[in-house]
Amino acid sequence: MKWKQSYHGWLIEIIPMPKGYLFQCWLPDEKTGFSDRQIYPTFTQAFAAAKKRADLEAVSLALIRFLSQSYEPCNLSSDEYKALETSIVNFVQQASRTQMHNSPTLLTQNQILCFYKNTTSQIQILRISHSTNCDFEQIVFPGEQMLFEAFPQAELEIHMDSTTGATLINKILCSNLQVYG
Repeated sequence: MKWKQSYHGWLIEIIPMPKGYLFQCWLPDEKTGFSDRQIYPTFTQAFAAAKKRADLEAVSLALIRFLSQSYEPCNLSSDEYKALETSIVNFVQQASRTQMHNSPTLLTQNQILCFYKNTTSQIQILRISHSTNCDFEQIVFPGEQMLFEAFPQAELEIHMDSTTGATLINKILCSNLQVYG
């Protein structure tokens, strides 16, 4: 069964395959989309790759839009405009290929798939403690949902921003956030 989630104006679709997961990203019209056609071993890896690719595409579209709106006022020739546009497109293609080849393999052995939803009206900062994945830090907006992999004994730390900095407000054992089925 396909899984869909909105992400910064894109619709990300994760599709289970016999040997893993594939992603597709769509513009809101669901007629224009892209995929790297790579099968990722875990749902989390496919979702992370989809978010990175959506970010790259969003930046590319914004830069090209800016370029097309400002090339005349900036006195760029048609050839200069085309060269800059080609450079932007080539950068996104190269960055996408680099992302595919350099994506770190997660330690999936004994890890579980976890789900968290920010049910508050404030932005939260999530961190995982007691884990080998010590660099995990994610900002979660009100109402936003997220899936992640962690070891069952790891703890999800929930922080909120305050006038004195980020304040730890809760810790949840990742085994209590496990997705079943």
